[in-house]
Amino acid sequence: MERLGSDFDEHIETVASSRIINDRRFLDDEQLIRSEQSEQLEAVFNAKIRDAEINELTYHFADIIRGHNPMHLTVWGKTGTGKTLTIQYFLNLMARSCKRRGIPFRREHLDLSTPRPCFRALNDLACQLGAARRYRQGISLDELMGRIESALVDHGGYFVLFVDECDHIRRDADTFYTFLIRRLPQQIRAKLTLILASNKIDWANNLNPRVKSFLRCNDLFFRPYDAIDLQCILNIRAQRALRPNALEQGVVEKISALASREHGDARKAVTLLAKSAYLAEKGASEITMQIVDRAAEELEQDRYILMIRTAPVQLQAAMAGVIDAWQDRRQASMDTGDAYEAYKRFCSTSGQKSLTPRAFGDLIGELDIYGYIRVRVLSRGRYGRSRDIVLELPEALVAKIRDTILANFEIRA
Repeated sequence: MERLGSDFDEHIETVASSRIINDRRFLDDEQLIRSEQSEQLEAVFNAKIRDAEINELTYHFADIIRGHNPMHLTVWGKTGTGKTLTIQYFLNLMARSCKRRGIPFRREHLDLSTPRPCFRALNDLACQLGAARRYRQGISLDELMGRIESALVDHGGYFVLFVDECDHIRRDADTFYTFLIRRLPQQIRAKLTLILASNKIDWANNLNPRVKSFLRCNDLFFRPYDAIDLQCILNIRAQRALRPNALEQGVVEKISALASREHGDARKAVTLLAKSAYLAEKGASEITMQIVDRAAEELEQDRYILMIRTAPVQLQAAMAGVIDAWQDRRQASMDTGDAYEAYKRFCSTSGQKSLTPRAFGDLIGELDIYGYIRVRVLSRGRYGRSRDIVLELPEALVAKIRDTILANFEIRA
């Protein structure tokens, strides 16, 4: 026992001394307190990364300084392009400017990143305005709307409501937007401007045509970050998170190039830097180009594993059938009939009821969409068409996916 304790102390001392990461929190925004988030944000905007978008916002809201009411604004852009942070930063600047000029200005951020029905969204807004507590039932939508109006009735000047992920109203979206666009502006003295942010360009297509006709907005599109932007963001993070000389020359440039080419998502770029730092610390070395490649590969594999682990059981069974059929044939492609037979055998082993060939075909289509397989439609001449399944994932990843599925079904390999 003493020898084991001594070995452990020696090992943990070695690991602790080979530190790459000074402060892990700066590689994960969720762990930063508000003041630290603001510092990071300030540094990014001082580097003029989102100047074009801030200039557009400034032009749009300049009507407030002129005494007019700005139009509603719809903000589009992919995830990780800084829509939320930029708008919050701008609204803080706008509030400061209005205060200096003596213009009454109020802003609220309604975060709908978690999908919710109309009742819950209005309840959240009422709570932010100090007009209600959280309800599950026992109060009508009309009562909630009345409380929101009462909370704002005495506020003159301007009221800007930033509705983040505005497409996430899952029930009664027409009621929600009719209230914000038609009823609320008529019941309060303040001049109301909505900022509606979404990743989906067509989110308003699901609204009632009458509601859409009321929704007159200017549009602002956030372009994905390019390699230069991402380099700046990663350097800001690395200065606070990593010890000096922890990065091999060219590492930040490589991560930025990978991220800008694939998605332009700053969050994913920071995640890749964090994963690289973790692997480097584990191997007691600096962050090298080879470690970045390993980290990118592991992150890619982690996504496949996480998604299949949480997928519906029939989708997992379909994937297991595809893998079993591929292992039996060991060819570049396979017929859907072979995959279906392997799927039925797996269902029999796992105690699941197998679906019809048509329903299995729908599952194969889903796996194609998610990138687990590739489906090719082949012409057989007068015999019609058939679908071939191609499994192009690395063998090591295929084995991990199969092990994950077997573990979920509690089947021993």
